Amino acid sequence: MYIPCTWKENFGVECPACGTQRSFFALFSGEFLESLILFPALFPLMCSFLLIGLHLINPKRFPAKWIVFFVITTGVLMLGSWIYKIYIQFNSN
Repeated sequence: MYIPCTWKENFGVECPACGTQRSFFALFSGEFLESLILFPALFPLMCSFLLIGLHLINPKRFPAKWIVFFVITTGVLMLGSWIYKIYIQFNSN
């Protein structure tokens, strides 16, 4: 059971984070390719959270520049996949 996307219900198009839940569950069900297709930014997003936690424990060993790298990568992938999904949705009609 998934939480419905309020953005999609109200505006009729997917939000930038649509697919995150399904991708997360697919990943932990062992469906790595399906997870990547549903939400390509899940892997760098998870790395970001992991590095933030490790940085809080030991800032010298896990520098903030890696966190910045993964956060930017996550943002670029989210924006890119969102634009692609909207493009596909409007050109399929």
